[in-house]
Amino acid sequence: MAEICYSLKPSIPYLYLDLYMHTYSVSSTAVVNRPNLSTLRFMVRQDDPLHMPEHSGSMLRGAFGVALRSLTCVTDMPECRDCPLKQHCNFPRIFEMPALQHATVQAVNPYVIHVPITDQMSDHSSDTADYDHTHHIVQETQKPKVSGKKTVTFKKGDIWQFGMTVMGAAVTETTLIVKAWELALASGLGAHSPYRRATLLQADCDGKTLYTSPQLSPARAIDLPTSNLQNFSDLEACNSKEHDLKTSDLPAYLANQPIQLTMQFLTPFRYQQNNRIVSHPDNLDSATFIASLYNRIRLCQDNHSPDESWDIGYDSYHRFKEDIETLSIAVDIVANHVPRRSNRQQRKMQLYGLQGNLHLTGDHQTLSRLLPALQLGERLHIGKNTTMGLGQYRLKLTPPPLT
Repeated sequence: MAEICYSLKPSIPYLYLDLYMHTYSVSSTAVVNRPNLSTLRFMVRQDDPLHMPEHSGSMLRGAFGVALRSLTCVTDMPECRDCPLKQHCNFPRIFEMPALQHATVQAVNPYVIHVPITDQMSDHSSDTADYDHTHHIVQETQKPKVSGKKTVTFKKGDIWQFGMTVMGAAVTETTLIVKAWELALASGLGAHSPYRRATLLQADCDGKTLYTSPQLSPARAIDLPTSNLQNFSDLEACNSKEHDLKTSDLPAYLANQPIQLTMQFLTPFRYQQNNRIVSHPDNLDSATFIASLYNRIRLCQDNHSPDESWDIGYDSYHRFKEDIETLSIAVDIVANHVPRRSNRQQRKMQLYGLQGNLHLTGDHQTLSRLLPALQLGERLHIGKNTTMGLGQYRLKLTPPPLT
């Protein structure tokens, strides 16, 4: 990966920052590291109050697209399709990948946005300050207010974070992508003017710092809390409680016991079944939906890593689905239609989707085989409209009680 750093500054431990920051879900890269696949993590300080919508991916994607186009377009034509330079421009190559020459392979955009999970902020009920034992109070942050509709209002100075997984040629354009996000945040977020400005404080990629804001002095540079950003933390000594999942090997002492693995959807997913979007939970074929992850992974690989196979332990969709069909799948989902505003079409629209949990119960051996693909899906998401953060999930392990 080509890596150019705007500003590399020595960092110090930044204690307790995770108490005030939104988290998004990305698996440990040590577990699901794949060629031509990287995940960027962004830390943001809000400069103007911002009412974050319940499903913020459309807003983030729109701001990113406007900023990326302003940095790359040299003709200023209103539509890319009529531009004589479109074959040499980074904007369509990154933001809206043109149709492939091979008609048998569907074009897939080379990025996925991991939106801030705003409803997690309700876990903290008081305003608090961040402390560093060497530098005393280094930053004071108030908890953003959360409404009953899982929307959040950021005050001036609030810190939040989000992520983006990039694939293929986009991995070599991380400098441009970070610059576009910096510009997008500085220009402001929101559906209407005046847009709400923010400052990109820091950008990391696979454990390396790509960008640090000049507003952060070396003494206040932030060491991003990896355990908070990669929200599938340790698979610890199992008990009756749920544990975040990080390792690709399930505990050996559970080999002879049923194991429950939960796909917890942090954003709605949109799934097309029999050429129609499933809009009601009763109409979802859960096994086929989970099996569609195999096709999602292979489409991403065929588009963006054709020469570097993403080994997930299966060589065909049918073998993957056969394993899924041996599981007991409990469905706990509801309809959650995604409102969004299209600046291009200048209108509001509803994207029909579902959200909730899918509980997969099976034996140790089967779930161990499925786990690499399911963990890769945490980065690639599942279903439609993944570029705006839909289909974002995390895996949770619910082991049986210890005896």
